[in-house]
Amino acid sequence: MKSPKISALFSTFNRAEFLGEALSSLTQQTLPKEDFEVVVIDDGSSDRTSEVAASFKSILPIRYAYQINSGLAEGRNHGIRLATAPIIVFMDDDDVSSPNLLEAHLHSHQSYPDLNVGVLGFTDLLPALANIPLMRFVTTIGGHLYSYSRLKNGAILDYTYFWGGRSSCKRELLNQRGYFDPVFKFGCEDIELGFRLMKSGRFKIIYNMAAKSTMIRAISLDDFLRRTNRQGQSNYVFWRKHPCDQIEAWADVRDLETRWRALEDRIDVLIASARGLDALANARLKEGLELDKLTTSLLHRSYWHAIDAERLRGSYQKMMEERQATAPSVSRTVCAG
Repeated sequence: MKSPKISALFSTFNRAEFLGEALSSLTQQTLPKEDFEVVVIDDGSSDRTSEVAASFKSILPIRYAYQINSGLAEGRNHGIRLATAPIIVFMDDDDVSSPNLLEAHLHSHQSYPDLNVGVLGFTDLLPALANIPLMRFVTTIGGHLYSYSRLKNGAILDYTYFWGGRSSCKRELLNQRGYFDPVFKFGCEDIELGFRLMKSGRFKIIYNMAAKSTMIRAISLDDFLRRTNRQGQSNYVFWRKHPCDQIEAWADVRDLETRWRALEDRIDVLIASARGLDALANARLKEGLELDKLTTSLLHRSYWHAIDAERLRGSYQKMMEERQATAPSVSRTVCAG
């Protein structure tokens, strides 16, 4: 059998419906099927994930493996070990691929064969999702999920743009210098790996907007805040693993305890305000009414405050968890009588 040139790698958990659409989009790739493979790591799903993957075996060069739920980093590591192609594209299970996505990633790596060069593709929102105020905010204005507004095609970027789910790199680079750190169950696993790759060999990212995917899953405000809290926890772990000024600034953990003490009495009010404005905005749009400039400004400010506060809370929670884990145990003496 001809060896594949590129591997599309998914680590997925309980998103069978979205995974099916993601895999279906790969059946339409301009790259011949003998030139790519699809690796699906099922991270302990309890839904129909295995059945969905099996349904594509006759139409895609797919490899499926199940693991006990271990988190995104370990899922991707499992996939790297199973992959056979020299190029690996890390895919998200809630994105559909443009027909030329794999070919565009492959072309960039052929143009930049240096082991230390990775590729960032472009991700857009499904039009229906782009109309949701929160989704539009976190992908354009706030950039909390991703943001491409300031990037130019062909730009050379640093490790902070090694975004999981839309980036690729050489498999040999990972074999030589390390995989994702399994301590990260969600968040920072990609940037932290990019940081280590940069330190060991001047790793850089080329942006190719032709490698396009489209996100098809909406995220509610409460779900996004839960996600943000986990991101804050991972940010703290990232900094503790690499305690330098650069990571402290990126992770936003400077003066963490002082900032949290100033915020903790207000965080519930900030989040309640964001929920209220978010509900109002969605209700108006459902009725076909546009948001005026004042409401939009208040909504965006409310999103900013709530998201930043929840990330800070996550970092503080992880700091306190670490302190409790490392605090010396106190022996107790039972008094007689």
